[in-house]
Amino acid sequence: MPIDTLQNVLRAELPGMPHLSRRIALKTVLSAFGGLVAVEGAERLATGPEPAIFALNHNTTFESLLVPCALLYLRGGRPLHFLVDWMYLHLPLLGWVIRQCDPIPVYRKPSRFRLREVYRVSRAKEPVLDLCLARLAAGGSLGIFPEGTRNADPERLLRGRSGVGELVLRSAAPVVPVGIHYPAWTRLGRAPRLGRLVLRVGEPLDFTAERNEALAAPGGRARREVARRAVSRVMASLEELSGKTRWNNEPFRRLEPAGDRP
Repeated sequence: MPIDTLQNVLRAELPGMPHLSRRIALKTVLSAFGGLVAVEGAERLATGPEPAIFALNHNTTFESLLVPCALLYLRGGRPLHFLVDWMYLHLPLLGWVIRQCDPIPVYRKPSRFRLREVYRVSRAKEPVLDLCLARLAAGGSLGIFPEGTRNADPERLLRGRSGVGELVLRSAAPVVPVGIHYPAWTRLGRAPRLGRLVLRVGEPLDFTAERNEALAAPGGRARREVARRAVSRVMASLEELSGKTRWNNEPFRRLEPAGDRP
């Protein structure tokens, strides 16, 4: 079904989002582009557990703006913090809109300019994983792209980053997989830069068994194996929901931000 009518978007109260500037930014984006979004399984967003880790496949730059806004709206404005490459936050206008979603900046990628590089290094001291866990502990949900970067391949997912497994093991939150599918994939052979997309919301994944295993293996190879299995479960769900297949089950080493350098 479509995300909502324009009239409903404009009238929505969004009780989980008390800041006026954030409501204005979200409604502006959805008024302009919300008609491009259809949702399957939207009821799982309304009744799902809180906080949660939302894991999505990643195809285009514009998703990094439109999809978080759509999920925030469907969840009544309840906090949902996406990992975002720090450079996006400094873009004119677009950066302001993204900041209204209260993202978690990731300062991994260096700047070409010395002054901005000094700024990046000064902000990169706190590990991203710790920031994620702090947001979850405060009651906010997370949004992550386990592939770690944009993936324009309409048929295959990239390998999941191993940092996703460590995040899952160190938190108590379930993972809600959300597949992003473009109807135009078949016709174009790629995801359109701006086009209709479908969000397919899956059942929450419980990782209690993996977390118990990790407690019994606090470090070393055994824990890494548990983390790999956790990543594999997440990617298997995204495989089913996105309509893509996986390259393989071996994850990358690190958790990366959503999107590449602009």
